[in-house]
Amino acid sequence: MSQDAPKVLIVGLGTGGLYASRAAQRFNRKAQITIIEKREYHMFSPCGIPYAIEGVVSSFEELKHSVPTTRSLQIRLSHEAIDVDARGKKVKVKNLETGAEEWLDYDKLILATGSRSKILPVPGAKEFLGKGIYVVTTPEEGATLRDIALKSKTAAVIGGGAIGMEIALALKHLEVDVHITKRSEPSLPRNLDPDMGKILTEHLLEKGLNIYFGKGIDSINGTDKVESVTIAGEVIPVDFVVMAAGIDSNIDLAEKAGIKSERGSIKTNKKMETNVPDIYAIGDNCWTHNMIDDSPARTALATTAYRQAMVAGANAAGGDKEYEGTLGTFVTSVGDFEVSATGYNTSMAEAAGFKVISGRANTMNKPNWIPGAKNISVKIVADAETGRLLGAQSIGAEGTDWRINMVALGIRKGLTLEEFASVELAYCPPVSELYDPLLMATDVALRRLAGAKRRR
Repeated sequence: MSQDAPKVLIVGLGTGGLYASRAAQRFNRKAQITIIEKREYHMFSPCGIPYAIEGVVSSFEELKHSVPTTRSLQIRLSHEAIDVDARGKKVKVKNLETGAEEWLDYDKLILATGSRSKILPVPGAKEFLGKGIYVVTTPEEGATLRDIALKSKTAAVIGGGAIGMEIALALKHLEVDVHITKRSEPSLPRNLDPDMGKILTEHLLEKGLNIYFGKGIDSINGTDKVESVTIAGEVIPVDFVVMAAGIDSNIDLAEKAGIKSERGSIKTNKKMETNVPDIYAIGDNCWTHNMIDDSPARTALATTAYRQAMVAGANAAGGDKEYEGTLGTFVTSVGDFEVSATGYNTSMAEAAGFKVISGRANTMNKPNWIPGAKNISVKIVADAETGRLLGAQSIGAEGTDWRINMVALGIRKGLTLEEFASVELAYCPPVSELYDPLLMATDVALRRLAGAKRRR
């Protein structure tokens, strides 16, 4: 590799691919970077698709963005990476417009190949894909779904994660009668404890959704197209189905390069390196580690892809950075609610071997005498042995995000409940409460921790 001007080849122009290129450029301005992307356009914001379906975003075109090229950054659109010669350090690329193929050399290769929608192995799922079953991962798919929804009366959404709930409420806004199902309960089981998930489920019911959490889909039925779904033995007529049951990592290219994977995703180390020299992986396609205890973790969030990209991009250009790990910090807007979480919930913490103590506050986000004060619930999860912060969850009309961000910072700094309780927060009646719900929940957990120590 030329130390002065390394050739960095990036496959995939999503969040990971974009910021990997920027990190490489910042670390070494002489780096020669080429990005390979199958789409005909540069980028889009996938998190905005449900809001474009609803009509909050006026056009799906608004979700698309251009990336300026430079002498050191070239982007090949309508090109697909179809093979890797890891020993020869080159990638075979196909021009999707002409069919021509060529090999591109690299010094360092970054796989930012992302993921695809998971198609559940239930009767009818594969048969009716495109015939009444839709996935929503691109603006084009979102536009198709909106057109279908405007002509339809009933739908089933399979999957109760953030995307599934956002799409379900978008369809409801378009006056579609929506049945939403997921095999586990409550909502967001990897993020929310059952008591917090119950709050969200009640909100979805108030919004008019038909909820079938804990009742998985048995089959999707029809002749030439979807006509109904069967959920827990009940046949429900629907005009169409949205498959939003999670993702599968795109690892086909990685497997051709001899890269090791685990549970369907690429294994990486803290430098975002794979087991094959000079090849990195970032984003939805890979496993890395949890910041709390270094356990394996895969977090399909744009913020995670960004942080991994900043490490891989710099290292590909000659750096020596390490990814600190993920906490899965996220927020989603579900109807009139914000739902946010970070770190472990109770069950995940216990599965990781921690004894857990928690505290929850159900109160107002501002003094109740201030117009616009709204309900908020905050839950803190901590290690019952040390008091160390492990996670938090918050649900409410507004203000959940900054509170969860505070906890994420506390976890990163290794703070205990006692240390976190001493954090000084800003106060002004139109903005916040004097005794903030975040500190209130922390104090509840502290009292429980003290009680547990007395009983030992």
